[in-house]
Amino acid sequence: MKEFYDPFLPDPFLREDGTRVKDPSEWPLQAAYIRSLAAENMYGSWPGKPESLTAAVEETKKEYFGQAVREKITLTVDHRFPLSVEYIHPEKPGRHPVIVYNASRLSMRSRLEFDAVVTAGYGIASFDREMIRPDLPMAKFGGYEEEALRRDYPALPCGDIMAWAWGHSLVADWLETREDTGPLICTGHSRGGKAALCAGIFDDRFQVVAPIGSGCGGLGCARFSGTLALDKQDETKCETIGRMAHVFPTWMNEKYASFGTKADPFPIGEEVNRFPLDAHMLRAACAPRAVFNSEGTHDFWANSFGTQLCRDAAQKVYEFLGVPDRNVFHIRPGGHDFNWSDWAALIDFCDIVLHLERTMPLSGAMTGPYVINLKDYAPWA
Repeated sequence: MKEFYDPFLPDPFLREDGTRVKDPSEWPLQAAYIRSLAAENMYGSWPGKPESLTAAVEETKKEYFGQAVREKITLTVDHRFPLSVEYIHPEKPGRHPVIVYNASRLSMRSRLEFDAVVTAGYGIASFDREMIRPDLPMAKFGGYEEEALRRDYPALPCGDIMAWAWGHSLVADWLETREDTGPLICTGHSRGGKAALCAGIFDDRFQVVAPIGSGCGGLGCARFSGTLALDKQDETKCETIGRMAHVFPTWMNEKYASFGTKADPFPIGEEVNRFPLDAHMLRAACAPRAVFNSEGTHDFWANSFGTQLCRDAAQKVYEFLGVPDRNVFHIRPGGHDFNWSDWAALIDFCDIVLHLERTMPLSGAMTGPYVINLKDYAPWA
């Protein structure tokens, strides 16, 4: 490892006292320091465990020609706040990996992409993040803004992104009470991708952290935004801190907005140089656990090029920890979506990381087999 890091990005190896991490055994403390920076400068305070969490099964039925079971669950937080969860899992006995997926009210329904999850032997627990904190732009678009404003929500010491991320942990708390729950994966798309990343940073029960199309405030670089031209900044096509804080001021804490410009078209300005983080450090905070992201070549708004730049920067941490294959960037043709290709690539990656075997990867890749020694970090492997 070089003594100095990339001068363009903050050094993830630099400790609070100004010295640098020299040994992999020191990384857990450094990851905790990065989490504290993220809480202070982006998200707010992690809510922690609720006082109580109860579950009621509202409906159970067979799905996928009897190969899976669909359960509709209502979790009740602190005897008061409901959270709707739809859980689809294999019918066969034994533990299976579970993907915890944060969804908006408009996407809480069966999707064809879930076929990839179920047929690969995974469970998927989707929860309605809008029951934890309102997503008012989404509610206005969907015609239920008045209902969203009337609903009672938990009082949480953080912005919306972290509140939604907390939902992943609530679902994980419930899943851990079940005998069939294996390793956990967290995922989401767009603003849900930002939330999935936050969940992975603050809850180390998630062995694979998979933000999809998360962009600014997620895995997209705050200091550089680019397009397929690759030769210049083009923040008019990419979301920036200033624009996100202007359009969605409740997503992050108030301090985060100070790192962005305040006037339209909200370019990347000198303010960002005071931001003590960037997306490579958010990725690295999850290490040595695995991080997977998938992007569209024409999803300029989510800054797919800046996302790859920060993935490559975080790779130095993964190599330092001896787990270079756990930091993965997947790109496909297309725009801002979470489609079958993304799901298939995610499942293929999880199969590798979690030491699961299938005869044919979902994505159609013919190379392999892949063997990664995770026994030091994955007790189920």
